[in-house]
Amino acid sequence: MSRHHRQNGFTLIEMLVVLLMMTILIAISSSFIYRTIQMNKETAFKSQLTQDLYMAQRTAITQNQTVLINFYSQSQTYYIRLSSGAPDSVLIKRDLPQTVQLLETSTLTSFRILPSGSTNSFGVIRFKINNKPYSIHFYLGKGRFYAEE
Repeated sequence: MSRHHRQNGFTLIEMLVVLLMMTILIAISSSFIYRTIQMNKETAFKSQLTQDLYMAQRTAITQNQTVLINFYSQSQTYYIRLSSGAPDSVLIKRDLPQTVQLLETSTLTSFRILPSGSTNSFGVIRFKINNKPYSIHFYLGKGRFYAEE
């Protein structure tokens, strides 16, 4: 008499093939996710810096005070503060993300935004973001600046 066993399930080979395919898919997608995260950090930094500069200009105009902006390449930080010099005059202190580097070739690491909203000097602040150049150019008069990639 012959017995037939019906086996429900997968063989070891089938399981290994499925695991291999899942591993390949995860490996491919993780590299895309990493790049997306880096791009998001880059975009967030650019946006935050631009908003901080506009906020400094707005503060100078509305409070009728000079606002100081300082970039420090050694500590990779920047400060925005009122010119009053009081201890509570710091409006913003930000550390640059690890993927962002303030370059020594910047010609404008310290400047003032006057109560009229214009800057007291002109120049360029240069960064390297994920090994790509990024710079912000400041012009005299009306506080204009623009970013260049």
